Amino acid sequence: MRPQVFTKLLWTVLAALAIGFAGVSAPAVAQEKKAQAKKAETKKAKKKPRGRLPNYYGEVVSEEQREKIYAIQAEYREKINALKAQLAAMMKEQNDKVQAVLTPEQLKKVEDLKAAAKAKREKDKPKKKPAKKPAGK
Repeated sequence: MRPQVFTKLLWTVLAALAIGFAGVSAPAVAQEKKAQAKKAETKKAKKKPRGRLPNYYGEVVSEEQREKIYAIQAEYREKINALKAQLAAMMKEQNDKVQAVLTPEQLKKVEDLKAAAKAKREKDKPKKKPAKKPAGK
């Protein structure tokens, strides 16, 4: 799958999940927020937040801004990972249902086609070139 297609699909599913989560009851959300806040406090007490700055930010942000950005990234990391896990589960469920439509003969043919495509990719894969030796040595 092309990265652009996957990214668009990921955002579409995340938006759909967000809409679906809007129907969750308020007490359940409050409990979940408390649990997440407690986890976050425990993690903050253990170590300073670390992350990776977005492109081009490193040269323009102060140390204080850097720490704030890392904290924001840490805050969203677990939520994003949970949504990615849900997305993977949904995609697997979809693939399983699609495969269930096929006959055993069709499934065998699909597996053969996949194997042939994989073999062709491996054959067409460029050979790794040996690393160049540093100049002057």
